[in-house]
Amino acid sequence: MQHRTLWPTLLLLLAPFFSASPACAQQPALRIEVLNVEPNKGKVVLALYKDKASWLKTPYRKLTLPTDKSTQTVVLAVPPGAYAISIFQDTNGNGELDQNFVGIPKEPIGFGNNYHPFGKPKFESAVINYAPASKLAAIKLFTIL
Repeated sequence: MQHRTLWPTLLLLLAPFFSASPACAQQPALRIEVLNVEPNKGKVVLALYKDKASWLKTPYRKLTLPTDKSTQTVVLAVPPGAYAISIFQDTNGNGELDQNFVGIPKEPIGFGNNYHPFGKPKFESAVINYAPASKLAAIKLFTIL
């Protein structure tokens, strides 16, 4: 008879360990704010890179954002770590960053840390360190030409 009364007590004691609490259910996410978007011109392409070998070749995550507002906010569910960010506004909607004959971008661009490259962008300079307590990363698009 004692075994029957022990089970409900045991279940009550163990229930908190098996239920999803709000703190565990919602994982923090990397938040990026893209500023200086030219409204209603094409789309914004944001790419996240995990390492130097993939930089500007194979993104870890890639998102396309609308241009209905001059500021767009992105929320990415990624594990904490170091990520390089590259953004461009595809103003003509052709799916690629347009460049002149020497490789200088003709469309607005932006990088992590609001890095403005002089020459080819460097992975290390565009890296942000994301931790669950990190604040919003604000990146302002700029034009070179």
